[in-house]
Order: sequence, then structure tokens, then C-alpha cells
Amino acid sequence: MRNEKLLKTALDHMPKLVYKDVSPINMTETQYLAKGDSIIIDFGDHQVGRLAFDLKSVGSHADAPAFLKIHFAEREIELYENPAEYKGWISASWIEEEQIHVDVIPSRVSLERRYSFRYVKIEVLDISDKYQLYLDNVVCTNESSADDSKLVPLNSDNQLHKALDRVAIKTLHDCMQLVFEDGPKRDRRLWIGDLRMQALANYETYRNYDLVKECLYLFGALTNDEDRVGACIFLEPEPEVDDTFMFDYSLFLLIHYWTITDKQEMIRL
Repeated sequence: MRNEKLLKTALDHMPKLVYKDVSPINMTETQYLAKGDSIIIDFGDHQVGRLAFDLKSVGSHADAPAFLKIHFAEREIELYENPAEYKGWISASWIEEEQIHVDVIPSRVSLERRYSFRYVKIEVLDISDKYQLYLDNVVCTNESSADDSKLVPLNSDNQLHKALDRVAIKTLHDCMQLVFEDGPKRDRRLWIGDLRMQALANYETYRNYDLVKECLYLFGALTNDEDRVGACIFLEPEPEVDDTFMFDYSLFLLIHYWTITDKQEMIRL
């Protein structure tokens, strides 16, 4: 079931993303990279965005492509785990790594996929013996619909509370994308159960009411063939309800109705 009127209203409330370039705070002191060498890059804090860097060379003209493996990690220990050994029930395709060939050197390497990470390990899987590589101008273009200029600060002198608030705000910030994502690393979609907690936190911090309305209208617009409210929503390639339905999750739509700031608008839903 698809209510085009409600869907249009939802998409009209879709926020614009705020982009911010973040440079790393530390890189492994490896000057030049040959086959088998690697470099670890630390961005100092959790990032949700897209990695880019200049790949340059020394020695002879690059006479063969550079074959690189790029591994992203939220904790440094993840960089030393072998993804091939993972046997869990969640798809291994969520493991954040890339293998790429770079044919032209020097060139700007920009990864298309968005990642969630603090650390990046770049390993040279293969390369010609006639040249070596080095990286320059490494940056992560961070993206979120949370506008930090509108953040309402915590009114407290308690240092522990302030530290907890910084972590909580960072978590909320990174989950505020085109919708409230349940997590920017895995699933990366809108779940109605997560939405309630995120919306309540948002009311006291970023106060992005349009983002909450968009998410609620999406659940109202996209139901199954029995008109049941789904547990989660996909945005791409086009908005669509998942085939997972939980009765208690469906009831969250009613609970959200009573906590929305502009109740009169939700009545018209």
C-alpha cells in the first residue's frame, strides 16, 4: 500500500545534509609504500562520511595499477581482525572494507560509498617494483542532517553529565541522516522503534522537528497490503516498507502521535 499524498508530504520534509571536511589527527610514520606495506590513519573521533586522498608516487613512472585494500574501523582493534574468519548470522557484506585498483597515478581517490569509522588502514596488495606510493591531502567529508549551530547545550555543571552528553549527542548526530537511521554503520535505515528514542532526544537538542515529521509520514504512507505499519523503511532505490512487521513496533506510530510537537499537523495525517 502506498499513499502518494502522504509520501509527498514526507519527502517535502526531507532535510538537507550538512557537509564538513575533517582531516586526520595522526598517520603511521611510513614515508613510502611498497607491496605489503600499510598505513593507519586516525581521524580522532567517529566519522560518518566519505574518504578521499591524493595518491602520489616516487621512483619511475607508474607502469602498473596500484591494488589497495582499505579497511575502516570504529575501534583500532578491528583493524587487526580477519574479516574472512567472521561466521555470524548478520551478512558479512556489512564489514567495512574496499579493494580498489588505481590505474592513474598521481590522482585523487574518492570513495563513493559512505562509511562509519574513526580509523582507516590502507594496505598495498600489489604494485610494480618500479615505484612506491605515498598519500597526501587525506580527508573525510562528514555528512549529517544535524546542524550543530542549532544544538541546545546541556545546562549542567556536572562534568560527568557533560561527558555523557557529548557521547550521546555525537551518537544522535551521526544517526541523523536523510532519516533517523538506526545506525550509520549497519542497517542504515529507518526503524520505528529507534525513531521514538531518537525523536525524544532530538526534541531536547537539535529540535529538527521536520525530520521527525518526515519519518512519521513515511510510516503512514508506506504500509503493507493489509494496511499494517511496517517495522522499518528503506529510502533507496525508492521509498519502500520492509516485509518485517512487529505488532508492538506498529503501536509506536500512535505513541509518536502524542509526542510530536505540532499535534494539529499530525491529526491531519
